Amino acid sequence: MNLLPKNDWLDGEDLVGKLMNTFWDDRKMSVDIRDLDDHYEVKADLPGFEKSEISVHYNNDILSIDAEHTAENEVKNDGRFVRRERSSSAYHRQFVVKDIVEEEINAKFENGVLTLKLPKTEYEEKNGKSITID
Repeated sequence: MNLLPKNDWLDGEDLVGKLMNTFWDDRKMSVDIRDLDDHYEVKADLPGFEKSEISVHYNNDILSIDAEHTAENEVKNDGRFVRRERSSSAYHRQFVVKDIVEEEINAKFENGVLTLKLPKTEYEEKNGKSITID
């Protein structure tokens, strides 16, 4: 007979799993991708980052966004450290985005949001190839 109600959040392995999932969810770059008529729009939230800490690459139909930030905070009093803190964070995301006009990709970074415009190529119907079976 169990006199205490079972709390799902106290369930050992499940508790650790939920905590770890929450931990990693808070530490990933949030990205929205919209499919518009003539282009894709990608928005990535990167608060606290500077433009110089972000790199974007498009190669072989793969869009890569990388961001790395390191901050140091020092407070000195009479030549001795009273407090010294450092933090760093790095994000890396990749997406497959096909049929893009590479030369016309546009990127801007304002108020902690990276916005990319990826123009689509004109759709071309291909006949394909019939393969003979031996």
